[in-house]
Amino acid sequence: MNIKTNIFFVALFLLAINVYSQIDSLENQKIYNWKLNPYDLSLQLVEVDTSLASFQNYNPLLKKTISSNYLGNLGSAAQSKLYYDREKYKTGFIFSEPYAMYFHLPKDQLYFNTKRQFTLFNYSNSGPKNEAEQVLGILHTQNVNKDFNFGFDFDMISSDGRYQNQELKQNKITLFSSYQKKGYRLHTNMGINRVKAQENGGIDSIHYLNEDEYENRLNIPVKLSEARTEVYNTKFYLAHEYRFGKTIEEVKIVKKTTNSEKGSNRKKINSIENEGKSINDRKLKGEDSISVVLNDTLLILSDSDSLQIGNISYVDTIGAIQKLEVDTLKALKLNGLSISHEMIYNKNRREFFDDDLSEEFYNDKKIFIDSIKTYDKVSQTLFGNKVSFHFRYFDKFSARVSFYDEQMTYGYNDTLTSNSSVNPDQDTIITKETEQKFSNGNVSIFLNTIIFNHVIFSGYGEYYIYGYKKENSKVDLKFAYKLWSNTEISLEGKYCNSRPNYFYEKFSSNNFIWKNVDLWRIEEWDAGFAIRNFKHNFYAKIRYGQISNHIFLDSTANVNQFDGQINIISGELSKKIVLGPINSITKFVYQQSTNQNVLSLPKYNLYQSLYYERLSRFKATEGKLLWQFGVDYRYISNYMSDGYMPTTGLFYRQFSHEQVDYHCFDVFVNFTLKRLSFYLKYNYVNTVINKNYYFAGPYYPSPEPLLKFGLAWTFYD
Repeated sequence: MNIKTNIFFVALFLLAINVYSQIDSLENQKIYNWKLNPYDLSLQLVEVDTSLASFQNYNPLLKKTISSNYLGNLGSAAQSKLYYDREKYKTGFIFSEPYAMYFHLPKDQLYFNTKRQFTLFNYSNSGPKNEAEQVLGILHTQNVNKDFNFGFDFDMISSDGRYQNQELKQNKITLFSSYQKKGYRLHTNMGINRVKAQENGGIDSIHYLNEDEYENRLNIPVKLSEARTEVYNTKFYLAHEYRFGKTIEEVKIVKKTTNSEKGSNRKKINSIENEGKSINDRKLKGEDSISVVLNDTLLILSDSDSLQIGNISYVDTIGAIQKLEVDTLKALKLNGLSISHEMIYNKNRREFFDDDLSEEFYNDKKIFIDSIKTYDKVSQTLFGNKVSFHFRYFDKFSARVSFYDEQMTYGYNDTLTSNSSVNPDQDTIITKETEQKFSNGNVSIFLNTIIFNHVIFSGYGEYYIYGYKKENSKVDLKFAYKLWSNTEISLEGKYCNSRPNYFYEKFSSNNFIWKNVDLWRIEEWDAGFAIRNFKHNFYAKIRYGQISNHIFLDSTANVNQFDGQINIISGELSKKIVLGPINSITKFVYQQSTNQNVLSLPKYNLYQSLYYERLSRFKATEGKLLWQFGVDYRYISNYMSDGYMPTTGLFYRQFSHEQVDYHCFDVFVNFTLKRLSFYLKYNYVNTVINKNYYFAGPYYPSPEPLLKFGLAWTFYD
């Protein structure tokens, strides 16, 4: 089913939602959402984003990190150039890690509570028909009642590519649900991530880019013509918790709103008494949460964690952007015990096919199974359960002790060598599918405490007591001090000691066999100092880290281990500045590795967005149009980036192609009219002027200048 067919069915679905919603008798549409804290299952409120800021960055890679090493085609295998960003998106299966920034991961799942059905449709397109890049997404969620919500999130990427054998398709769909009733709470999500991609191995030579006869990029020779990859992931996650003790009745509090648009009418919300109880009275009685009614919308304000609310965005019935201002609410912790259970299922598979091994690409590669064609398959299945006991004392103290057990199954195409009966001097390679199973178990503890309302300590630790991962350990600590209500400084540190991933020790394919029984344990730690100011959108952090016995793929794309230590220093700065209609968003990262041969990183990474924003009013129609016009600039300093090995789908160290200083200028225009947002973007403007060619990865040219457009359309009535 092609993407145009999908758009047709999506349009019919949205029309059906719109027709159905007309008979809904509810008066206002509000929505709020949250994530689950993986350490203690507390709710982390996430602001509903109604702004235009960075709307033009439709590429998932641009949303997840400011610089990436990838294959030049939308949706292709990618690796963040920022070392510490690589730790944020982990699938647990090393052969799907290059797609982690695209995947729907359970730990990133958003859960919703909405008074009306809410649907978000987005679509982006660029390039001529035979080279088109398209992104399609639809998110739908609705409440069955005030306690039960369900929804689905679907994303598709379709990219034909500008070079031979570069077509790619991604499909990701997640079903999610949440339920909260008195002392019981449940969250669950399930879905699939699937990638089907052609592999061309990069262009044969960078010199083709400067020759007129290859102005049509489809004429440039590539290294592979019949290779393709398929990556599959099936996931299921369930978390539920039962809290002992009394449940609470609804509480209504005083609140106020201001409209973010200057000169527009302010929404008036009447002050409502607390039904005979003040919040302070409820704190003393130890009730674990406070339900707040905001304009007839029930917000259950963190019935398990301390929650501070300021400037929660929502969308009213006519699509105007509003702001709610609610005083900080404290003492929302449960004073007592609870028990929780989590279930995790994750099944992963990667397959690689190539029907032509006569190409020059294989001249320096070993052939272990079949010299004519390749079919490699590697898989990993995880089934885990975690049981936890929680204790909370108001907003002052929270503790959690957990026991986790997982069943792991690893599979790959193994080889056996036997003597041929026809020719005793010639060995025969026999292929078999090998599976190996392990049970792993760990204990973990989480502590969070607030002292004198200004000092916050948070700590997590885990230790594996049996299985393949026995003696693996992890510690994550944070010590913070609140200078003011919107500003904190913190000391943060992490430590990890782990056995190498199973597939680094044992793996077999047509071109690579890894039998590494003498790999050492990997030890990594880092410590940092950070300053955050939420009101002024300022964040700065400096950290220092060390890796011992770092595992990497060397220049032959085989597993290697550095017998020593690598030190990493990193500095990060993020700031948004608003001067009247002029807006600036700056993100800068400096990083340095002490061993560039083993772990190569670009020192300087910059993203700078500068734009003019204005709200235009039309008196004749009383309409309003919010629009932006600006430029995005990205810079990455030169370094010897990792190469990509198609047969394994992994990045490895290479020294034949240095990435020069990278500059990218994009010009964009964003619009918002009621519930419809739209962007136009022309990227790589600078390459049109100076005729330079940049590379997204070694031998993978960056996308050429193109006009791109996209839209996002919300339905909630």
